[in-house]
Amino acid sequence: MRISSLLALPAMVLALASTPALAQTPAELCRAATPAEAARYTTPMQSPGIVSPIDGTCWIPALTIPSFDGTKLAANLFLPKRTSSAQTFPTIVMIASWSAPGRVKYIGQQQRLAKDGYIVASYSARGFWLSEGLVGAAAPEDVRDVSSVIDWLQANAPVDASNIAASGISYGAGLSLMALAKDARIKTAVALSGWATMADELYARSTGNVTWGTILSLGTIVGRPAPEVNQYMQALMDPDTPAAKIAEITAWSKVRSPSTYVDAINARNAPVFISKNFQDDLFTPNSSLAMFAALTGPKKFVLNPGIHASAELTGALLGADNYPYDQAHRWFDRWLKGTQNGVDTEPKVTMQVKFSDRRESFATWPAPELSDQTYYLGPRGALRFDLGCLCGKGDKGSISSSPNSARGSDLIQNFSDTTATSGPIPVLSTLGESVNLPVINSLLTVGLSTGVRYEGPTLQGTQKSGASPS
Repeated sequence: MRISSLLALPAMVLALASTPALAQTPAELCRAATPAEAARYTTPMQSPGIVSPIDGTCWIPALTIPSFDGTKLAANLFLPKRTSSAQTFPTIVMIASWSAPGRVKYIGQQQRLAKDGYIVASYSARGFWLSEGLVGAAAPEDVRDVSSVIDWLQANAPVDASNIAASGISYGAGLSLMALAKDARIKTAVALSGWATMADELYARSTGNVTWGTILSLGTIVGRPAPEVNQYMQALMDPDTPAAKIAEITAWSKVRSPSTYVDAINARNAPVFISKNFQDDLFTPNSSLAMFAALTGPKKFVLNPGIHASAELTGALLGADNYPYDQAHRWFDRWLKGTQNGVDTEPKVTMQVKFSDRRESFATWPAPELSDQTYYLGPRGALRFDLGCLCGKGDKGSISSSPNSARGSDLIQNFSDTTATSGPIPVLSTLGESVNLPVINSLLTVGLSTGVRYEGPTLQGTQKSGASPS
């Protein structure tokens, strides 16, 4: 649909000049509720386009925003209560995750922020759902889309041009960080469950991420991937892909990596907020922590239990209280409203202790009070005959602080599962742990014909761990 350049806001209609590029027909998008509508009004979602008689906010659910190249992006918009024609508002652009519909992805958080005086637009990334174009996997065109949405908002809504933020979960997180580096109008970025260096995530240690790669591939069912995206995803999933092809994909991914643009972010001293989850096996915390360490401006990093995007999802969709979004809201208040709430003077890194509500804080990262300890796996013991596979097998392997100097090879049968499993769903165990349901298993029950058990000496003291090992 073509969108209007007139927004009817609480107690008034704000007339905005139509731009030739949009060729809009003036019409009201939000209007005051009739007495009957006001009497039965409950939520903006049940009464779209009507100014709330409760809090003065308004939700416009189905906008179409043209991007720089004419690609139409499916979006929605939450407007706050307005009390004067001269009033402008801090503004947040939210970019949807991979395969997620932007018109509903952040609806709960949008409503909360609108009540707090923010304009919040959300849109589906190009190539997904009703947004036109092809999925470019964080291509330069995707980054320019963020700027195009800002262009439209400045032309059609009472935006405070000095206080604009970009934010998103997963795919939207990476695009937010890259847009921050490219568009000087964006004052800060809030990136949740995103990535830093794409090659680190999709092809860590020269190994394709099969489980999450499959999930990403399934996500393209609701999108239209560019031919090269399909080609490269298939190559990453193929263990026989030659080194030259992997090098080609790595070079292709560099422009799609927020870590590539750290210098540009630092040059602006732009504030950055990052949220990550410990057991995120799609975009692991390590790569983002490395980028975070390289940032020199105001910054904050929160680490939470959970798998990819699980810690943030209820806050985004339902507007429920949760730590990542509660802290993100404080970050918006500090940098878009100037509220001195301490979020920028507190320790820069916080980590939630697993299976508890306690968090530990670190003044910066890398934290000088922490040190790394490397452990090495040793080979299994002497060969013996195993009735489980009717073959020769070794005993359990060793864990040591000294490198292994022995050479050898071994074989693990895959004809059956071991007891150290959560079943056929690969992410089920980590998802369970994120809601305090750990997988408990006796190592003695792990059959040595289908699995390997490593054991080391008892540790002399309590150990603390940071991000997941890469």
